[in-house]
Amino acid sequence: MSAASAQAHTGPQARTLRVATALASTLVVAACGGAPSAPAGIAATPATSRLRTVLADSWAGYKQVFIQPDGRVVDPTRGGVTTSEGQGYALLRAVWMGDETTFEKVWSWTAGNLQAGAGAPFASLWSNGRIVDGDSASDADTDIALALLYAARRFGDAQLRKDAVATLSAIWQDDVASIDGMNVLTAGNWATKQESPGPVVNPSYFAPYAYRTFAAEDPGHSWSSLVDSSYTLLDACTRAVLDGTHGAGLPPNWCAISRATGGVVSFPTIANADDYGYDAFRVMWRVALDAIWNDEPRARSYLEGSAFLRAQWNSDHRLDPVYGHDGSVVSSYDDPTIYGGDLGNFAVTDPAGASQIEQVLLASFHASEPAYFGDPQNYFEQNWVWFGLALSSGVLVDLDRGSR
Repeated sequence: MSAASAQAHTGPQARTLRVATALASTLVVAACGGAPSAPAGIAATPATSRLRTVLADSWAGYKQVFIQPDGRVVDPTRGGVTTSEGQGYALLRAVWMGDETTFEKVWSWTAGNLQAGAGAPFASLWSNGRIVDGDSASDADTDIALALLYAARRFGDAQLRKDAVATLSAIWQDDVASIDGMNVLTAGNWATKQESPGPVVNPSYFAPYAYRTFAAEDPGHSWSSLVDSSYTLLDACTRAVLDGTHGAGLPPNWCAISRATGGVVSFPTIANADDYGYDAFRVMWRVALDAIWNDEPRARSYLEGSAFLRAQWNSDHRLDPVYGHDGSVVSSYDDPTIYGGDLGNFAVTDPAGASQIEQVLLASFHASEPAYFGDPQNYFEQNWVWFGLALSSGVLVDLDRGSR
């Protein structure tokens, strides 16, 4: 997406969440077969079965409301537009759920409508039968490439691996910039070209767990260097003084790398760039995956150092959706969406807090058909509550680990 069209996701109107009755916090399930199931040798508890049902039913509901018969994912809150982000989320969920039929439909539409040919970057925004913004969004490109590699292995489809490798080449060519000898995943092809103040990054786009898979599948590019730069820049953006404001240990939605100094600075073109909001909350989930899957010490250290959210939860038993860089409250209401991403921090550093947040997320679930979380029209919320619960429960397994 271009700088002009980039914007943080906005939250719903304030609402109060009831806390669910006690549920077990240790929920271990794995994505095997058509729906999540417990690993061999581990008996399914009532809590495990409950969570498996919620994940499966909410996926079925999501498909009914948000995925068109041709595989296009729509965002009703934005007039039915389609984003590469939404296509990527659907592909990841489909492969983790073992839903090959849905995966094939979503990938067919994505490749046929958001690409200008095999190996081309994915356009970030589509509406009314055409591409509206042809620039890429590197988080979506990354999610799509990872989903393709997972699907190639899970569904036994060699063509999907070829599609994935072509996508990886496009990401490296269009979304990666070399800054003072450091390879950096920028926010998209538009972000690598920014002259003032410099290349733009979105910390919530960094996915070091994915780069490990990419390095194994695509040795022709230095994906391992992106693991290192991700942690370097996560720390830098989190600790930076942005517009004169010292940080509270929270990553910003957006930041830039100054071509003049090489330091991290604000990116003023995007509103609320310095805030920890509807982009930045995803950092906690992505870093948690690397900590859980790969026992990455930098991931664990980053999450342990990001103590602000845990302090807020332990003090008030709630989290606000948007905080300023200094930790001040910018928007105050309850939104399950941000709990889904923030849960990653707690899953790694505070199991008791993670259990409590799981209960809040489960309390937002509506079992009526089609099943949904919170706001039934909020596609972003449906995805991030699902991702949060799936992460904390162990459903999100690394399906490509056998290649490494």
